[in-house]
Amino acid sequence: MNCELRIVNYFLPLYFIKTYDMKNFVLLIFCVGFLAGCEERNQDPYAKARQRVSAFAEAYFNYEFSTALKLVTPESEKWLHFAASNMTQEDIDLLNARQEAAAVSVEDCAYLNDSTTAATLRVTNFMVKDSIGQAGHFVDEALFKLLLVDRDGKYYVRMDGLPRSERQSRD
Repeated sequence: MNCELRIVNYFLPLYFIKTYDMKNFVLLIFCVGFLAGCEERNQDPYAKARQRVSAFAEAYFNYEFSTALKLVTPESEKWLHFAASNMTQEDIDLLNARQEAAAVSVEDCAYLNDSTTAATLRVTNFMVKDSIGQAGHFVDEALFKLLLVDRDGKYYVRMDGLPRSERQSRD
C-alpha cells in the first residue's frame, strides 16, 4: 500500500497539469510563437540596398549589361548603353578566356537622405576599359562608390557616369 500511495502522489501533479493547466500552457506557447513570428527578422536596415547594389555590381563588372539594366534608374540606362557600345571583340575574347568571374563585396552603406543611399563596394578580378581603341586589362582589386535611390520601396542604382574606382589614401 505504501508503494501505491507513492505512485498516486507522483502522478497526481501530472494529472492536475494535464486537465487544468494544459490549456493555459498551450495558450502561452501560442502567444510566444505568435510574437516571435511578428518580430522583424531583418536587423540590418541596409539589407535590401546591399542585396540590390551587389546584384548590380556583379552584373556590371561581369559585363552582363542586360541584367544590370534592370537594376538602374531609367536616367542611368544611357551609361550602360555607352559601356556596351565600347566593347570590342578583343574585350569579349578576354572576358571569355578569364578563369573566374569578378567578385563583389559590399563594404559599407550609408543613408544620405530619406531616399538615397551610398554604398561602398570592393570588386576583385575585373576587367577595366580605360583607353579608347585598346583592349581592356584585368585589375586585382578596387573600391567603388555607387548611389542607390529608393523608388516605391525598391532600390535602383543611379549612375551619373561610369563607375570609377575610389582613390585609397596612403595613410
